Amino acid sequence: MRNNFFLIAIISIMIICTSCSTGKQPKIDVETEIINFFDYKIIEFDDMPDSLIKGKQYIKLDASAEDFFFKIIDKVKICDDRIFILDTWVKKLMVFDTNGKGIGKVGARGQGPGEYLNIADFDVDNFGNIYFIDGTGGGYDRLFVFDKNLKFVSMKKMPFEADIISCLSNNKLLFGLASWNKEENVSMKIALTDMELKTEQSYLPYGEYFDDAYWISGYTFVNSENKILYNKQIDDFVYEFSDKGLPVKSWLFDFGNRKVPDKYKKDIKSNLDKFEQYCCLKNFVAISEKYILGTLLDKTKTRNFIIDKNAKSLYLSREFPENDESYLTGYCDNRIISYIYPNKYEDIQATDLPEDVKKHIEDENFVLCISALK
Repeated sequence: MRNNFFLIAIISIMIICTSCSTGKQPKIDVETEIINFFDYKIIEFDDMPDSLIKGKQYIKLDASAEDFFFKIIDKVKICDDRIFILDTWVKKLMVFDTNGKGIGKVGARGQGPGEYLNIADFDVDNFGNIYFIDGTGGGYDRLFVFDKNLKFVSMKKMPFEADIISCLSNNKLLFGLASWNKEENVSMKIALTDMELKTEQSYLPYGEYFDDAYWISGYTFVNSENKILYNKQIDDFVYEFSDKGLPVKSWLFDFGNRKVPDKYKKDIKSNLDKFEQYCCLKNFVAISEKYILGTLLDKTKTRNFIIDKNAKSLYLSREFPENDESYLTGYCDNRIISYIYPNKYEDIQATDLPEDVKKHIEDENFVLCISALK
């Protein structure tokens, strides 16, 4: 390992953005920071010092009532005194208080008025209103809005197909567009709209190196220190947007000779055996002033990582099952959100969890863990 583990190069790249209202293609310069991933000092996750974490909070989720029963946690968002949990398996968005007691579920699944079929993603605005994408595919995506009391407000057919959504501070919306979108903003990754879903800007063309038929993982917008982060697999870039939806900066994760060649990104399934040699980002990446954290597909193995920028150290976890996102489920306000599911540990008594938390898990319940980074 070289003495200079860490190299940051600042370059300028051009993000092409289009305005649907004018048809023009203005060019926006953003700063790009290069993260030479394997130049950091690599340390096993279990050897990560306790000094990185300044506190843990356990929230015992009460899912005894039918409305709050779920099987997996796909996304968690904590807003003030409420916890929002999306389970795409049972196609339900639930709301809990910070003590783990169920408050209610958002909407009802079905084909009647005001009912949804499949929640692809959600977000909550500054007023507590809940927005979610009913991602039915085939050009029929809809945007549902519920108020803070979980009452239905509106439903609009979307003029494009989108995977993810972020509510902005200026009463606008940011969407991550599906690669198969054939409607407005075709072939673009990002759309900035008003509340009526009229596109104001679109950003980041897909180009030719993507695969509609196979996803390495899901993805989501991440809020970190008044910025919004976006990464769509298998892109090695992470993009930062302001809280008003404007592009600010990007990070390029340089995996050296373990970078996935572009030609394999066009037909992932047929080339999966070749991924034994490569490394790429999964799920989402969170970047703060001190830390970078996320998930990797590392030689076909799923691993979590935390980079301590000041110590120039990379903490790399053991392998996790492909679909196990329990350790790194979310990130908000410098807090890592994870969860413990029933039977996650072969011997729960051997862990250092509080006794009431162990008992809750043994009784077939879920526990959220909120870890604050120093």
